[in-house]
Amino acid sequence: MPAERFEIRIPASKLLIAMFVIIIPICLAALFSLVRTDSALERTAGAQFKTVAQLTASQIASFIHERVTGVRNVAITSAVVEAVAASNRKYSGRTDSQIADSFSTVEATWSTPAADRLVSDILAMPASQFLRKHLQYDPALLRVTVTDIRGAVVASTHKTVNYFQGDQQQWRDVYADGRGAVNITDVLYDDVTKSSYIGIGMPVLEEGTNRFIGALTALVDVSNLSPIVRQVQLGNSGRAMLVKDDGVIVAAAGVSSAAKMHSAEFEAIREALGTVEGRQTGFLVSRLSSGPHVIGFADTGLKDDYPKLGWVVLSVQDANEAFASIRSAERVMGLVAFLGLMGVMLFGVYVYLHRQPNYDDLAEVAASSPPTSHSTAA
Repeated sequence: MPAERFEIRIPASKLLIAMFVIIIPICLAALFSLVRTDSALERTAGAQFKTVAQLTASQIASFIHERVTGVRNVAITSAVVEAVAASNRKYSGRTDSQIADSFSTVEATWSTPAADRLVSDILAMPASQFLRKHLQYDPALLRVTVTDIRGAVVASTHKTVNYFQGDQQQWRDVYADGRGAVNITDVLYDDVTKSSYIGIGMPVLEEGTNRFIGALTALVDVSNLSPIVRQVQLGNSGRAMLVKDDGVIVAAAGVSSAAKMHSAEFEAIREALGTVEGRQTGFLVSRLSSGPHVIGFADTGLKDDYPKLGWVVLSVQDANEAFASIRSAERVMGLVAFLGLMGVMLFGVYVYLHRQPNYDDLAEVAASSPPTSHSTAA
């Protein structure tokens, strides 16, 4: 006796309705979820790039503050303060005109052998000897010069270009109308030593009163900024860079500050830096010439104290690489949702093309129609 088969017969129209009710909402929900997931991915990845930029910016700010502290420690030593105070006492009883004339006389011969005796006396000062010795313990210091309250050189590690420096902008910035202020120059490049440096100007203050009595200017090597930036690892296409607020690159892998190259990434985030919302977000996805990139950014905060150091750190990576870990899963989900929708559509077309007429309805129509009379010709 043959085994009975258990069969369930579902009309194609009802099956199609069920598919529309169940599968299509699921597929649409999956597609909507993909859109939301992509946005969430950008925010998550962008926050990570922002964090990398913030950490690097913090390291750079600490690096500069340490250099400033080192120069300040030199400016407060007794050897420096005493040398400045002794030089200032020479102006007692002299008029401004007499002092200016003496500076002009020295300046006229400063670059000639006639000034050798004065240069030797300055370099032989205990303060100058202290400065040269200090350079041996702090290789970041390249040159140090000390001037008195008028701007005349009283101690130095080397023969300076000018004896009177009171007319130079950097000295005036440190003088600050007699108040005394720390001043840092923009990054400069020395072709001889092949190194980048900044000039740090520090006021020399009178003990007990903190009154401005002179200035100490140090050229400080900042070549170690590059290793701080280069240590950031962001995959194969990722990189970090330190950029000025005019877009010129200060430090980046394979880029010398002497080249004064402009950063295309900085131009992409320039507008965001100008808004509170943009600074709080700290990242954006921008299309550069080489394709879409994720760019995280953070201000070093140095400009608040040192106006010429408007530095920003950028952390950059190709968006395709940055999002590669989840984009493959998104593609699979999108393909499944697409195939589900296509399957429902094709099944609907199949049902429509192979539908059968309802003969019961036709019989009812025929029965309800009145009979038609026929005449027969004789």
